[in-house]
Amino acid sequence: MTDAVESLYRSFVDQDPAEAIAVVERARAGGLDREQLFAEVFVPATAMLGSAWAESRIDEMAFTQAAVVAEQVLSFVTPQAAASDTGVTVVVACIEGELHAVTRNVVVAALKEAGHRVIDLGVDVGPGTMLEKLEETSASILIVVAEQMSTAQAVRRVTDLLDGVGRRDVVVLVGGGPFAADSGLARSVGANGVVRGAESALNVVATVVRDRLGGEE
Repeated sequence: MTDAVESLYRSFVDQDPAEAIAVVERARAGGLDREQLFAEVFVPATAMLGSAWAESRIDEMAFTQAAVVAEQVLSFVTPQAAASDTGVTVVVACIEGELHAVTRNVVVAALKEAGHRVIDLGVDVGPGTMLEKLEETSASILIVVAEQMSTAQAVRRVTDLLDGVGRRDVVVLVGGGPFAADSGLARSVGANGVVRGAESALNVVATVVRDRLGGEE
């Protein structure tokens, strides 16, 4: 499985969607179903990509182009069957100015598969839009993704807005390379926690529901 992960990661960096799909098909032929492809191949490969970007082993241009390839592959590995509805609503968005969607895509797919009600606002989303959707859906969990240091620091605008309107009952989680590389950055922008991928998102949301929301959203 390590070979498949490494090969998929390399196809991302090499900007080779045909090879990326071929890697997935070889893994499928080896007996992996969609859920396994997503959890055991795609997610680790995208985590490697995020780490390479966060640790400056690839530059922003390479990361952006690799992310495009990863998004092209996502439809081939996204699990189709979701668990029963948990009743938990989670709003997910890339902060304003952030157009890289790899982490967001992984988190959204994982949460949906687990049966959570995911409101995916997409990329380049302003704090006001996030607040409007939180109010509209009565959600108490917000995941904000940023893959660049400049956009990561801009998450402070979201928490400041929530503070200003008296909505710090909302649990703000953050994801993306800068936060994965420096957990102290999350605290500095007022976030409650960090999601570092699919399994991390599921675990952190489960902990929030249990400990902060009294077992129900």
